Amino acid sequence: MRIKFLLIAFTTFLFLSCSNKLVKLENNKSIDARLVGTWVGNEKDKQIEGAEKSWEMNRKSDGTFVLDFKFMINGRTQKLIETGTWWIEKGKFHEFHEVSGKTDIYKYTVLDENRIKFTSEQMSMEMNSEIYEFIDTRK
Repeated sequence: MRIKFLLIAFTTFLFLSCSNKLVKLENNKSIDARLVGTWVGNEKDKQIEGAEKSWEMNRKSDGTFVLDFKFMINGRTQKLIETGTWWIEKGKFHEFHEVSGKTDIYKYTVLDENRIKFTSEQMSMEMNSEIYEFIDTRK
């Protein structure tokens, strides 16, 4: 009896710890609550050869985002702010950019409460590498 209880408790714990923490929004889209907050990241040469990019992403609980980019190329710095919406669909992260009217799609893995790994599935712009990966870190 005790072994049966421990097995049920362990299975329940495992199921709950692996669940996505999805929250349904008013627009019938879902978000993963673990991704809400302010995140930072950077990469070099992955998107554009010779370019270094850093960003601060603010994903809000209403499914909107503000993305503050900083590009450095050939000694020059350019800043860009993008806005849009984000959601989870079929286990993948979707990011719709208002300026371009296009959506990027990523596989994502929550590494821990402060780091998320994103791997591109469908990108709205050309990339320097076949697979575009980066890690967002909670600010």
